Amino acid sequence: MKKFLFFALGAVLMLNVCSCGSKKAATLDNAADSLSYGIGVMQGSRLAEAKAMGVYPDLNDLDVNDYLKGIKEGANANNPSYYMGVNDGIQMKKNFDQMAEQFGLDLNFETFIVAYAKAVKGDSIFSIEKNRANFVCDSIIAAARLAKEQAELDSIANTPEAKANLEAGIAFLAAKEQEEGVQKTESGLLYKVIKEGNGKKFTSTDKIELSYVGKFINDSIFDQNPSLKSVVGRFVPGFTEGLRLMSPGAKYIFYIPSELAYGVRGRGAEMPSNSTLVFEVETKGLAK
Repeated sequence: MKKFLFFALGAVLMLNVCSCGSKKAATLDNAADSLSYGIGVMQGSRLAEAKAMGVYPDLNDLDVNDYLKGIKEGANANNPSYYMGVNDGIQMKKNFDQMAEQFGLDLNFETFIVAYAKAVKGDSIFSIEKNRANFVCDSIIAAARLAKEQAELDSIANTPEAKANLEAGIAFLAAKEQEEGVQKTESGLLYKVIKEGNGKKFTSTDKIELSYVGKFINDSIFDQNPSLKSVVGRFVPGFTEGLRLMSPGAKYIFYIPSELAYGVRGRGAEMPSNSTLVFEVETKGLAK
C-alpha cells in the first residue's frame, strides 16, 4: 500500500522539485513526503485560486508572505496557549468589527480586552457587574438597532419618490373621505361597504377564505387573488382592521394609508415607499 501511494503521487509531483525562491530541493523519496507535498500543492492551489477569483473578501488584501510566516509559526509553536490566543483574537476582532457595522456603534476592542482579561483571570472587580452585563448589552444593542433602523427610514422618507407618494396619498385619501358612503376608523383607515355579509364579524385569529384585488391610487393592479385562505391577523394592519369589520359574504373597498400598509420602507421594487393602497375585498366565510 505504501509503495502504491508513493508511486501514485510521485507520477504527478516529480521526485525532485525546487522550492520557489529557494535553492533547496524538496526530495520526495517516500510516501510520507509525497503525501505531504501533494497536500501542500492541493490546498495551496485552492487558496491561490480562491484569492484570484475574489470570492472571499478576507483574501483580497492577503499578504502571502505574512500568511506563510504565520502558518510556519503556528505549526512550530512551542506555546499552544499563545497561538490559541492569536487565532481567537483574529476571530474576535473580526466579530467585533461586524458588530460595530451592524449596530452602528463605534465599538472599542481594547476596552473589550480589558474586561475579557479580567473575566478570564477570575477578577471579581468589574465596572459592570457580571450578572447585569447581559442585560446591559441587550439593552444597548436593542436601542442601537432601533436608532439605526430609524436613521434608515428617515433617509428613505427624504427621497423624492417617498415624499411624492406621501403627498399624493394624503390628497387621495382627503378627497375619498368626502365621497358618499366612505367611512373612517380612528386609525385612519377608510372603507366603503359594497355589500354587507351575514353572521359574526371576523376576529384576528379566524382563518377565512376571501378574494381581493389590490391597486395603487393610480388604479394599477399590483396584486390579486380569487381565492385565498389565511388568518385575518397575518395581513398589513389596515387590511386586517378592514377584515375585522366584515362578516361572511361581505364586500368592501379599503383605502389604506401608507402607515397602515408597508409604510416608508415599502416592499422592494413592487411596493414603493409611502404607497397608499386600495383593496376590493369579498369574504367567503371561515376556511377549513
